[in-house]
Amino acid sequence: MIAVPTGIETFATGGEMRVNGLPLHVRGVLSARTPAQVAALFRASLGQPLAEHTRDGTLVLGRALGEFYATVQLQPAGSGTRGLLAVSHLGAAPGPHDSATDRLLSRFPAGSRLLTQTRSVDGPRRAELLTVSNAMGVESNVRHLRRALEAQGYTLERADSAASAPGGATLLFFKTSASEALAVIYRDSQGHTAIALNTITRLESAR
Repeated sequence: MIAVPTGIETFATGGEMRVNGLPLHVRGVLSARTPAQVAALFRASLGQPLAEHTRDGTLVLGRALGEFYATVQLQPAGSGTRGLLAVSHLGAAPGPHDSATDRLLSRFPAGSRLLTQTRSVDGPRRAELLTVSNAMGVESNVRHLRRALEAQGYTLERADSAASAPGGATLLFFKTSASEALAVIYRDSQGHTAIALNTITRLESAR
């Protein structure tokens, strides 16, 4: 793990986690300082060049450190800050067109590109988050994803639109007897359609 700035507490986050097929070392972050103050400390600790962006109130800092990539996610927690510190090994990354990736992308329109894949196991619950991008419109992605999930036994419980979000956004909620899925589909700042698909499965039901 990277050096943690003085005055910032970290703690173990139980369960196995993998991102893009790689084991990921993750620790929780807590501080009584504000997110701006904590971010300044991590900027100094990580050094430059540093990737940085904010989404839904969460600040994300990232930097390659040799064969490793460190990511810090920070968000407000009362008057303080909470977040995650993660380090993955870039040198062990799988090829971009392996069969596992092809299976994941089969739920999405042709030409889709897998951006991230995060898996975690917490007791009897397995969670997977995929983010995907393609050049198809939002409605085309909605129709395609709905057909793909319904073919796997999911039932669409609710569909909501958030017209006030940048580029608009469509939220789809699916369920089976053992799983739940939430998809958020929207236009990103480059004009592509981005899809975030989060599925949660109860392992005892999946056996």
